[in-house]
Amino acid sequence: MEQNLDKEVITFSFGKNWRSYVDTVNENAVARARKDIEEWLGADAVEGKTVLDIGCGSGIHSLCFHLLGAKEIVSLDVDPYSVESTQLLWERAGRPSNWKIIEGSVLDKSFVGGLGTHEVVYSWGVLHHTGSMWEAIANACSRVREGGLMWLALYRKGPSYPEDLALKQSYNRASKLGKKVMEWKYIYGLMRQRWRAGQNPLAWNEKRERGMDVYHDIVDWLGGLPYEVATAGEVEDFCRERGFETVRIDDDPTRANTLYLFSLPRRELTGPGRERD
Repeated sequence: MEQNLDKEVITFSFGKNWRSYVDTVNENAVARARKDIEEWLGADAVEGKTVLDIGCGSGIHSLCFHLLGAKEIVSLDVDPYSVESTQLLWERAGRPSNWKIIEGSVLDKSFVGGLGTHEVVYSWGVLHHTGSMWEAIANACSRVREGGLMWLALYRKGPSYPEDLALKQSYNRASKLGKKVMEWKYIYGLMRQRWRAGQNPLAWNEKRERGMDVYHDIVDWLGGLPYEVATAGEVEDFCRERGFETVRIDDDPTRANTLYLFSLPRRELTGPGRERD
């Protein structure tokens, strides 16, 4: 289903949401985010590597890449509040010189081309919010060094897309009070689910495995426009056409996002100093 982005009302700032979240980040949140990286990439996969974090958001995963011994980290986001959030974590980490934070768009091909190539390219729940998802994925692919990895999370295409899109549009059109009402309606639903499951309904704002908490995820979900989706097959085919191989796909239908890990094999040499066409 194609979107008419010109008609969408976008009043949401991902960066403001993550700036609010950063104030809650503690050692446990960092440990959960770090564990997530280690489970997907391996405990030693980041050490000594260059990392590009596209849409760095709160900056918590850039921080974890630093803690895992990355040689160089480039954190990129188009939202100045996300840049500010990431800079706060950079300051907490002692302002490491090998960690750069840049404001810019993944859709700006000339800008992205100046970022160089990296051994790990990471973009979690970002490229489907750019308004031109396939172009954004292509630009991310172009920044992966041969022998490197690309780790993505993208919204899954499914029958609920029109309803989800309408919900996001309604949230963005709402007043400040209206947004709060929608957030608490969502939260009330979570509390009711917990009550029925015999869990403490007041503990609804639990921390999640990637270091985030439920409240900021709710706000991110409700406000997140633009909003595009894809099937796992579409994404896999798109990346395969650009030379990537699939390492792992997690298409758990209970989550909104499908998770992808791709590798870019080194091209074989056909002669001295020559690569295969």
